[in-house]
Parts: sequence; C-alpha cells; structure tokens
Amino acid sequence: MEARRSRALIALPPYLDEVTAPASPHLHTPKAIPVARPRLPPLSALAPYIQRIDEARWYSNWGPLCQELETRLAARFGLEPEGVTTISNATVGLSLALQAAGAEPGRFCLVPSWTFSASVHAAVDAGLVPLFADVDDTGTLTPEIAREALASHPEAFGAVMPVSVCGQPIDPEPWDRFYRETGVPVVLDAAPGFDTVRPVAGLAAVSLHATKVLGVGEGGFVMSRDPDLIAAVKLKANFGFLGSREARITATNGKLSEYAAAIGLAGLDEWEERRAAFMLVARRYREALAKVPGISLPQGWGERWISTTCVARLEDAASTMPVLDAVHAAGAETRAWWGHGMHTHRAFADYPRLPLPNTERLAGTVLGLPFSIDLSAAEVETVCGAIAGVLGR
Repeated sequence: MEARRSRALIALPPYLDEVTAPASPHLHTPKAIPVARPRLPPLSALAPYIQRIDEARWYSNWGPLCQELETRLAARFGLEPEGVTTISNATVGLSLALQAAGAEPGRFCLVPSWTFSASVHAAVDAGLVPLFADVDDTGTLTPEIAREALASHPEAFGAVMPVSVCGQPIDPEPWDRFYRETGVPVVLDAAPGFDTVRPVAGLAAVSLHATKVLGVGEGGFVMSRDPDLIAAVKLKANFGFLGSREARITATNGKLSEYAAAIGLAGLDEWEERRAAFMLVARRYREALAKVPGISLPQGWGERWISTTCVARLEDAASTMPVLDAVHAAGAETRAWWGHGMHTHRAFADYPRLPLPNTERLAGTVLGLPFSIDLSAAEVETVCGAIAGVLGR
C-alpha cells in the first residue's frame, strides 16, 4: 500500500523508483545499511549532454555546458548569469571567495569549530588564520556571536565564514547588515545547502560533491548578488587570465570540466523528482522518531528543506553510546560528521579559539544516521527501532 501511494504522489524516473523497494535480505549483517549511498544521474540521462561534448570537442575552460549550467543555476536563485560561476570544488570556491572578497592575509577568519574541515582548509589556503568560534543551539555561527568576537579582537579580522553545517537555511540579511556595519567580508559556506541557500551581498559557495542533493561527482559553484565579486573569483580560478594568456594576478586553476557540467545539467533536469524522493525518506524518519522521547531532527528538515545528512540530536549525552551501540548492532552505520569540532584536529590544534560550550555539547549528542535517496521504509524502521529500543525504555 505504501509503495503504491508513493508512486501516485511522486512521479519518479525509473532508476529512482527504488526508493520504495523492499529492504535488503542482508539487513542485519554488519554495515548492511550504509550511512551514505550517493546516486548521480545514470548514463541514459547523461547521454544527450555527452553527445554535445563530443560534437563540440570543448572539454573544459568554461565550455558551452558550463555556461549553460551557470545560467540555469543563476536563474534558480534569481540572479543574472554573471552572478554564478562554477568551480572545481567548494573548498577551492571558499578559498577564492575569501581572496576575492578582500580578506587580508594574516588576519583572522572567524569560523565555527562545528563544521567540516574544508572550511578551515579554505581559510588557511587564503592566507588567513582560523579563529574558532562557537555556534548557537542549532549549530550555526550567528552575527551576534561574530560581533562579540569582533569586539574582543578589534582590527584583527579579515573575514567571517558562517556555515550551513547540515544544509539548514541561513538568512542572508543579518549577515549583509553585519558586513555593512563592520566592513568585515562575509563568505558563506553553504556546501550542503543547495536546497536552502539564498544569494548574499558577499559570496556563498555551494558544493556539488557526489554526496550532496545535487551532485556532479566533484565540483561546486560560487554565487553573489554582486557580479564584480563573481568576476574576481572567476579570474582567480583561471590562472589570472582575462581575455588573453597573460596572468594578470597570481591565481590557480579551479575550473569545472564539461563532463561534470553534463552531470549537473542532468541533475537539474530531474531536480524536482530527486528532491521529492529525498523528502519522502526524510519524512519517514520524522514520523518514526516523533514517537521516540529524547531525540530530535533539525527544524524544518524533511518538511521545508532537505540535505543528504540525517542529523539527530539527543537530549542526554549519557544515551549517546547506548544508542550508537544499538544502531550498529542492527546493522547500520553512523557518522560523527563534525567529530568533536575542528579545534580538536591535529592539523588545527595550534589555531586560536574562543570558548566553545555549545560545540562541545553538540559533539556529545549529535548522531549522523543513514540517509540516501533510496533508503527503504524497512531500513528507516530498523534504524529508528534500534533507537527507540534504547530511548523508549
């Protein structure tokens, strides 16, 4: 009955219709339910775009497919085509965005410790010194936290990098106001936020990695309401070339290939169906965990927005290990997506940090649960049943 009802509500491409498939017969073997199981468009969806590449014999250097992808992405976010540039990956995009925004090397980049390491690597690559900041209870660096940090370190800031750590929406207006009032560049790390990101006055970088809701394998894009900033990123991503083979500035090679653009275009073609399929799985999680005390999912996830991480928060840190043990015993993987915070990584241990009480609380209570576009209802039930067996006692 559930499978028939799902098909009636969501018209899926044939290769996505497995979202209603029965659970694997090996469900209870170790790691039978992986924490992530990416799926990109298949050969049949890519074929028309690959044919265009073959005919044009233009494989990189912002060819016709890259240009079309940028135009379609810009239209999706209400921007002119000059408001988006594709990039080889979001980490490079963040680094170039910081440089294009005018972040002065040697100064601090305020970045949440509660993030993925790419945020920190990008700041270092841009010549900045990461200063680890705390987040609010939702796991987000806020303008209020940034203002407090700025007040205690005047004249020392080169940039601030808020992070949409699990794809949650970040309102751009408070950050635009922060920039207008302080003059400190803001670069938004919206790597997993394709479904939620909104254009900013500064720059925002979005990942198109295979693990994201819209993926190309390896890639990303940078967008802004200011086309001059995008032009500066593009210059830095193309050896400093501008209409000639003279390097006008020191730069790098951060371009996206035509083959990656083909995957992105095929993904946009099916975006509504992909999003609906992800939302269906997320709603199953919401419905199952709503009956379990002491655990919650991010506000709006699976209702108004979607990302490819299912992040559950426990009320009591003492229940974390028992829940993890139960989920693993049921044959499902978990992932501590942001570990104990970036300040605990050996590569970043010597960078300065502010007090991090919320980060430390989140590190002890947040679980990354299995989530994929074709995760079956039985698999969701297995994971949530294991959690309920511990928290429902």
